[in-house]
Amino acid sequence: MSTSVQRVTSQHNAESVAALPLLNETVLGMIRAQAPLPTILEVLCTQIEQQHPGLLCSVLLLDADGMTLRHGAAPGLPNEYTDAINGARIGPSVGSCGTAAYRKQPVIVSDIDTDPLWADYRDLARLHGLRACWSTPIASQDGGILGTFAVYYREPRAPDAEHLQLITYATHLAGIAIEHDRAKAELRAAEARYRTLVERLPAITYIAELGAGGPWHYVSPQIETMLGFSPAEWLSDPMNWMNHIHPDDREIALAAEKLFQETHELFQAEYRMCARDGRLLWFRDEGVLLQQTEGKGLLMQGAMYNITERKRLEDELRHSQKMEAVGQLAGGVAHDFNNLLMLIQAHNEHLRDGFGADDPAHKDSLEIEKAVTRAASLTAQLLAFSRKQVLRPKVLDLNTILADVAKMLHRLIGENVEVKVVPAPSLGRVKADPGQMEQVILNLAVNSRDAMPQGGKLTITTCDVELNEDDSRNHEGAPAGKYVMLTVSDTGNGMDTQTQAHMFEPFFTTKAPGKGTGLGLATVYGVVKQSDGWIWVESAPGRGTRFQIYLPRVEESGVDESPMNESVIAESSVKQSVADASPAHEQPASRTLPSLAAAPKGTETVLVVEDQDGIRDIVRESLRRNGYKVLIAIDGNEALQMAGAYPDPIHLLVTDLVMPNIGGRELAQLLTPVRPGMKVLFMSGYSEQSALDIEATSQAAPVLQKPFSLDALARNVRRVLDEPAS
Repeated sequence: MSTSVQRVTSQHNAESVAALPLLNETVLGMIRAQAPLPTILEVLCTQIEQQHPGLLCSVLLLDADGMTLRHGAAPGLPNEYTDAINGARIGPSVGSCGTAAYRKQPVIVSDIDTDPLWADYRDLARLHGLRACWSTPIASQDGGILGTFAVYYREPRAPDAEHLQLITYATHLAGIAIEHDRAKAELRAAEARYRTLVERLPAITYIAELGAGGPWHYVSPQIETMLGFSPAEWLSDPMNWMNHIHPDDREIALAAEKLFQETHELFQAEYRMCARDGRLLWFRDEGVLLQQTEGKGLLMQGAMYNITERKRLEDELRHSQKMEAVGQLAGGVAHDFNNLLMLIQAHNEHLRDGFGADDPAHKDSLEIEKAVTRAASLTAQLLAFSRKQVLRPKVLDLNTILADVAKMLHRLIGENVEVKVVPAPSLGRVKADPGQMEQVILNLAVNSRDAMPQGGKLTITTCDVELNEDDSRNHEGAPAGKYVMLTVSDTGNGMDTQTQAHMFEPFFTTKAPGKGTGLGLATVYGVVKQSDGWIWVESAPGRGTRFQIYLPRVEESGVDESPMNESVIAESSVKQSVADASPAHEQPASRTLPSLAAAPKGTETVLVVEDQDGIRDIVRESLRRNGYKVLIAIDGNEALQMAGAYPDPIHLLVTDLVMPNIGGRELAQLLTPVRPGMKVLFMSGYSEQSALDIEATSQAAPVLQKPFSLDALARNVRRVLDEPAS
């Protein structure tokens, strides 16, 4: 090389090295300005090519799979060439770039025509006049490979020291640009994931300054779907949060805010908020301290979780537990009270038997009898509420029950109330106790009548409905499925929320003293629940009341037309309810009770097993007076011993169902093999256990419900004894 050429080359190299700071400033400035990566790489290559005529730059980017090279920038190379190598796989002999990325070290190819690394790409290079290629892998800070930076020449040549310095510098700048771009992409992806998470949470997330009136800096879009305000509307007024908390709950929120400001620990509060449409929603608000921001005070980040459904379920559970506790108490009281009524009834009959029909004491005895019957009806209602009564469910058409009840409604309701009964033309079948369903309809009708003292309209309808999951949540958790719905609505006074909270509780009544027992709706609740149904109430003061009863539809197509099972012997509670609910001027006259003199008699041997002394004595004396031979046992163990030792036949076992040690059902099972000809008659005060026993035994043996009259005892003992042996 001549001296002049060397001087020119040295001068050019010096100028190239001097241009590096300017290149550095340009590229780093574009990175700081958030310029797109392709633009940065394009400028980088262009400036180098301008400083070195004949040099062609190329940047290839390595895919996330670590195996595929993609076009990054190559302003001086033909598009056909860059398109051809775009997507090339790296490997040990894939030209200069593919091999450099594979080896993770620079690859210098001075003559493409002769270098074996280009064997598969030589023809492509020749086609575009490329003869030399020096490629350097672009490494990340952690040592990974980001891509390659390459320079091409159209004649064979090897790099000199200045070229190597330039390539090293350019590779470093390209690495900074690529890493910055990937960091931005990862940040954008993370932000997108976070935003997606935040916006899909079943909560309102927010960032706000501390203090009840502290400005909110961010609120998630859920605020619109939950409370009805757009984020912009909510952020426009710092007092929106406090102003929309229910007035009764603001002290809770303020106390939590004060504690958080003092301790900077977790903010926690549960309160109600008023939505734009007037709905009240429960929220659990939890927040943490974010950071100290200059001029903006302390920031907190939090989430407001909509717990309205959870609160509803908690209220429902508490109500259910309360009703269950009251039911347990009611059932226990009813059982013991029935035993007391039994004694009162029996002794009253003994006294009445000694009075003549004209004796004033005879009339008093009849009044005692009426009072006992009335008290027994009340205990039956308590048992209905506590779900300890024995139901006789049948597959039935509710329209048939409604038609029977409708015949009584006009006399029961009165002329100032318009009664409209609208049965569905076609109705599914339900499985329920016909008598108890009559009781339900009558009690609801009477409740409506009493809510319309000045007159109004009572409407009773039936229809088939199907509840989906959303309906289920809106109907106190009734399972989704197919139901028959009975609706009883009126135009009466309506009920406030406080009354609705207690309306199904026994003895709760809004009527004046002496005007009602408070057991009507309690009975309805118990019967519906025991029939696997649900009851839903809509009411407001001055807007009437609507009761909706949902009974599960059954698949059986036929209706059970068989007569009602009479194994449980008791007076019709429906007839008693009609009498109790009738206006005073329509009350039926005192009934004439059957005389003990007409009671059927016998001479058979009867084993009576009863742990209550008074009842055991009354039953024994009554049966003896009617001619029977009576054996007495105070419990099942004594009865077994007596039956085993007694030499003569025992024709009938009369036993209470619930006793210490051995219950009546188990006793009958033990004695039947020993005394195969012995008949069985059960007695029950209807405790929870006796109800279960009745279900299991009443198909085989009748059950006499306490309190029963001595006349009923005599008639049923005779009936059971006279039945042919099975």
